[in-house]
Amino acid sequence: MYLLFVMVVWIFFAYKFIDWSQWRKQYPTILFFIAANLTYNFLYFNHTLWAFRGVTAEWINHSIINMAFTFFICPVGLIIYLQRFPKKRINQFTYIAIWAGFYTLLETLFAYRGLYVYDNGWNGWLNIPLNTILFVMIYIHYRSPVKALVISIPIAILFYLLFPVPLDSLK
Repeated sequence: MYLLFVMVVWIFFAYKFIDWSQWRKQYPTILFFIAANLTYNFLYFNHTLWAFRGVTAEWINHSIINMAFTFFICPVGLIIYLQRFPKKRINQFTYIAIWAGFYTLLETLFAYRGLYVYDNGWNGWLNIPLNTILFVMIYIHYRSPVKALVISIPIAILFYLLFPVPLDSLK
């Protein structure tokens, strides 16, 4: 039930805050996000650091919820984020901090309600740097996709080194 509620809220946000005549400009960056998120979910499938938990029906599991977030909820949020990104650098730092804080707050609320769980060395405090990096990389990709891809490689390697996946979980 909460997934339906969350989707309705984001449909309202999409209606209210997105300039749909401009969405094609954000589309490549949304695909970048989707590719990164699916890569995490593929590599960490049997060794999750964080996962959604459905509580209203057994078939609403991490995979189903994550698909809704990957292909609908997060793209809507990221389009709003990119379309309203400020021009002045001083405002950009504040803007990124607000969005990283907003996503971290949502994850914290979901975790508090038991809808989002942490495991294998991850905790809610680590969402702060992760979300900050996410929003910085999203903006970098939007401005310079090649630059973002080059920067993403060492970040992904560092992430894997800090939170390795045991080889037996890749089976």
